[in-house]
Amino acid sequence: MGTAKEGRWERSLVDAYSRLECLAAECAIREQQTRPCTEELLFYKLTQVYVQEEEVRVRQKLKRKSSQRISRVMHETVGEFLSERLSGLAFQVIDGLLFVKREEQLIAVLKCIPDLGSYDTPSWNATIARFVKKYQKRYKLAPEQLLFVVCSLAKSLDAAHAKALTGIEVWSGTALTTPVYRDALQAYVCKCVEAMDAIPKPLQQLYFLSADIHPNALAYRLIQGETAYLPDRWLRPSISELIRFLESRL
Repeated sequence: MGTAKEGRWERSLVDAYSRLECLAAECAIREQQTRPCTEELLFYKLTQVYVQEEEVRVRQKLKRKSSQRISRVMHETVGEFLSERLSGLAFQVIDGLLFVKREEQLIAVLKCIPDLGSYDTPSWNATIARFVKKYQKRYKLAPEQLLFVVCSLAKSLDAAHAKALTGIEVWSGTALTTPVYRDALQAYVCKCVEAMDAIPKPLQQLYFLSADIHPNALAYRLIQGETAYLPDRWLRPSISELIRFLESRL
């Protein structure tokens, strides 16, 4: 890139990191005061992964971000995040999975999914089933050993399916992520999870973060200098519940 353009990009990147740190600081202040924000802290760290990947992409003159590198760093980030809260467990990233062990005994294997709309499958259940089959074959993992964390529902919602399950009538899946549908969306997510047969105990194996914004989209807004906020709506089962579930395995 030209010198002037490169200079502008460098400044926008520095500003993006600075603004992200400010969002994290605000989150930390809230945690010390009145409300926990475990989900916000993790979402901040995942957004940072995408900002860093964009830096790598531009510096190396790549056409697109590396999904493999993002997956590896994302799982490393989640492992570090959980290890700070679960001192009795060890976390190791292998081939896009986070292996969770207690004294060398395998407790669970966690897969982070940026969103459920990026896979060529007809339903959330089919997407999870595809992962289960893949890891059964590759690592001989039983379905009950697998845990999944979905970072965002961006691109993952189908209005017709939502109506069929809950009676919610909206003109598009995106509309379901707006604040007015907060309770309706959670009801839809619960019904989708309860109906899953790809994993034996979906309410203990599938966890969510943001109802709307994707960490990659937030990273883009920060780099572009656009207005950006950490999400403040979290779907259940969420990361706090995942931590409690893993605590129960200690």
